Amino acid sequence: MSWSREEALTDPAIREPLKFLSEFRFSLRDIPVEITIRLYQPVHSGRIVIRRSHDIAVDGVSPGKAYDYDEESSEGEALQAAVCDLVSVYNAARTKDLKPDRSWLKPNPNFG
Repeated sequence: MSWSREEALTDPAIREPLKFLSEFRFSLRDIPVEITIRLYQPVHSGRIVIRRSHDIAVDGVSPGKAYDYDEESSEGEALQAAVCDLVSVYNAARTKDLKPDRSWLKPNPNFG
């Protein structure tokens, strides 16, 4: 019998199987910390799940508007949402003449 990837993951013991789509690595200007963004797709769904190695938080700078992506989003739209969350806070801090610091980036404990 030939099994599809989706059929191989249908046993009730398996929870939330994800298919790896892509990975991107970069750093923000003047902060020497590599950030990784990974995109996954649930095996039995068309949506995209974003996993990011770091979040960003700067004292005195609000997180701003979250960039949404929905079930119909492409990989590019999901990646744009993940990047914009980081870049919007970074740019807002730079607008306030704050000097970039590695402490702005908070490792995501659920990334792995």
